[in-house]
Amino acid sequence: MSQYRGDPNRGDPNRRNQQSRYQQSQNQRNQQNRYQQGQYRQEQHPQRRKKQGMSGAQKALIVLIIIATLLLGLFILHGISMRSDDDDGGSFFNNILPSRPAEEPTPVPRSDMLTGVEHYNPLTGEPMDMGLAERRPLAVILNNISDSLPHNGVSDADILYEYPVEGGITRMLALYQDIYDVKMVGSIRSARLYTVQITESYDAILIGAGRSQQAQQEINSLGLPFLNEVEGARREIFFRDRNRIPGRRIDNLHSVVITGERVLQWLPEYDIRLTHQSSYEHMLRFTEDGTPERGSSALEVMARITSGKTTEFIYNTDDKVYHMRQYNRDFIDENDDSRPAYTNVLILKTSVTNIQGDDAGRVNIVTTGTGEGYFINGGKYIEITWSRDDVTSPFSYKHLNGTPLELGVGKTYIAIMPNNLSVDFN
Repeated sequence: MSQYRGDPNRGDPNRRNQQSRYQQSQNQRNQQNRYQQGQYRQEQHPQRRKKQGMSGAQKALIVLIIIATLLLGLFILHGISMRSDDDDGGSFFNNILPSRPAEEPTPVPRSDMLTGVEHYNPLTGEPMDMGLAERRPLAVILNNISDSLPHNGVSDADILYEYPVEGGITRMLALYQDIYDVKMVGSIRSARLYTVQITESYDAILIGAGRSQQAQQEINSLGLPFLNEVEGARREIFFRDRNRIPGRRIDNLHSVVITGERVLQWLPEYDIRLTHQSSYEHMLRFTEDGTPERGSSALEVMARITSGKTTEFIYNTDDKVYHMRQYNRDFIDENDDSRPAYTNVLILKTSVTNIQGDDAGRVNIVTTGTGEGYFINGGKYIEITWSRDDVTSPFSYKHLNGTPLELGVGKTYIAIMPNNLSVDFN
């Protein structure tokens, strides 16, 4: 009986050696076949060999490309979010785009704007060439919080508005019939609905940095030209100067400025009508001496523009103009350290209400219809009425007896304030 039960070959050494040699030979043939088949596949599909070699460095490179793409997307989204429907904070795009393109247009010669025909400035009544008087004025929106002061370029404005905005603060709208010699204007902020409507009353070109949603809707409805630093392609007109006030590095929010040279250089490059249409009618009337007859004394005037903001006017009897004070200090133009002087002060009272559902607390100011106000000139004041038929019409000012009001020749300050706030004289 065999010692190895279950396998008849286990007990035969010769049979085992023969079987082992046969198995080794078979394994060698199988290995050779596998090698030949693999070599054939590599020759037919060389990319497979390359794919097998794409490990460490190549995979890391792909990961880096994906991360860079995601970061770029986040930066772009951040820049777009900074271009909100309102404000003027330093946009991502503002910080990476140059303020001037590589090629600049040739400045329009001053002589091309002049006709040699004497006329008058429709905003001041002062002598002016007809070519300049027929141009559309520029309306520039200015910051007016304490941290942004002093202003630049306010002494050159023909008319300066002050009006409430959200948060109990005020902003200004500076109107320039001729901005040629103005060095710098700022700092510039965003538009509100009533800013647009005031600008339209002068057939002016609006310049600002941002806008509210209501303002944009009105701009679209009126077709008003708006040079917008935050969103528009016209950023070559603007630049940021955080050192515009000597000795201070101001916040980026208060650094947007323009110059008269840059505006006049670039404005003709855009599809904007630069002169008034023949049908446009100026409503302001002027006289050499606008001091109101039988007016009451107004040597010092305090107007509460908002519940937290008071503007003061002090009459200079020698120069027969008013100088302004706010935040317990003089109103100064940083360009030349001068105090802006106003021949006329108009205070217009109207309805000022909060916009329902507005998260920022913005206000609505009625600029059409009729209202009451004060005219201040020559150290005296009288009560007046103002009216405006619609948002495309100019403002009209009248005495209480209905006769048209005549302003004194010179610059004018106009305050728009709520009906329920007070104006104190002397």
